[in-house]
Amino acid sequence: MHEMSVAMSIVDIAVSQLKESDAARVLKVNVAVGELSGVEASAVEFCYSACARGTAAEGSELVIERVAARAVCPECSCEFHPEHSLAICPQCGDFGGKIVSGEELYVDQISVE
Repeated sequence: MHEMSVAMSIVDIAVSQLKESDAARVLKVNVAVGELSGVEASAVEFCYSACARGTAAEGSELVIERVAARAVCPECSCEFHPEHSLAICPQCGDFGGKIVSGEELYVDQISVE
């Protein structure tokens, strides 16, 4: 389950932020998870509290923003929702639609005190 390592990385990033800000604990972590990122957001949520246990992030809130997948066809400029990373345009059938969102996986904001 690679979501456990993702959750551990989120905790590590949040706790390292404490050192930079002279804060005592993490209150909330906002994370963006794209639909095509290969990460199951609900599994990250499940693993987060276990990973945060015993750290300055214990008891903090994890807020996950799920980012919808969007692609643009280079041939006809149609914007569409791809089913997977191989984006096939529903309007003209062209292969190779450019993914413009949905592959995100990053810590967006950390609240500390």
